[in-house]
Amino acid sequence: MKNNHKGFYILFTILFVSLFVLGSCNTDEKVKIIEKPINSANDIVAITDSLVIPYVYTSAVSLNNLPVAEKKKKFFEMMLPAILVAKKELAIRLQQVTEISNKSSMSPKDSTFIDSLKIEYEAINIEMLKSRLHTFPVCIVLAQSAIESGWGTSRFFLEANNPFGLWSFDPKQERIEASSTRDGTKVYLRKFNNLEEAIDAYYTTLATGGPFRDFRAARLKTNDPYDLVNYLIDYSERREAYVDEVKGVIKGNNLVVYDTYKIAPEYISN
Repeated sequence: MKNNHKGFYILFTILFVSLFVLGSCNTDEKVKIIEKPINSANDIVAITDSLVIPYVYTSAVSLNNLPVAEKKKKFFEMMLPAILVAKKELAIRLQQVTEISNKSSMSPKDSTFIDSLKIEYEAINIEMLKSRLHTFPVCIVLAQSAIESGWGTSRFFLEANNPFGLWSFDPKQERIEASSTRDGTKVYLRKFNNLEEAIDAYYTTLATGGPFRDFRAARLKTNDPYDLVNYLIDYSERREAYVDEVKGVIKGNNLVVYDTYKIAPEYISN
């Protein structure tokens, strides 16, 4: 009888571990995005819960004529779903890469997938790739987008869906010309089809850009936004003043509350 109990315990343990592994290896997860046209601030769906519906707005709208408090609220509600979509998709990629790296050998399909990501994220090996797929607190993304877009009022935001002031150095990219020059040279900013595309490019810029090497190292060690922001000193020519402004926007608008928000699970399919 004792041996039967032991056998049952072993069988139960194997079954439990198998179910756990199967349940945690959601490499086929996808976010069911809802693309939503937007013509005015009234089209922005209110966010009333920490489980967010993944609306991706197909264009930006000016919030310039709204009262300050309402403008800020609408701006965060316009940006947050797309930020959470991009963050979740990066988490899925990281999980896929981690699972592949734990295999004894990679299939041709695995190798193709990894090689394409290495190129995209300028990684020389799989460990570097995994480190570059890590994200960071949502409050930082919201604060930077608010500052760079003038709270949703800049021309680059309204005409190019570019809330981060991302530059373009490639004439093959969709882009618009800045009104000012830099040392007599024309400056271009990237143009995106929607806000999620812009957020993807922003994450990739921070994941690959040379000036953000220390930021990438820091985000593997801490999720403290006030610590991490110190490593974004090269994001703006304003340097320390820019870092202080990002911190001020995070604190002044209690943006850390959004760090716990996630895409509603019913919009994530396997």
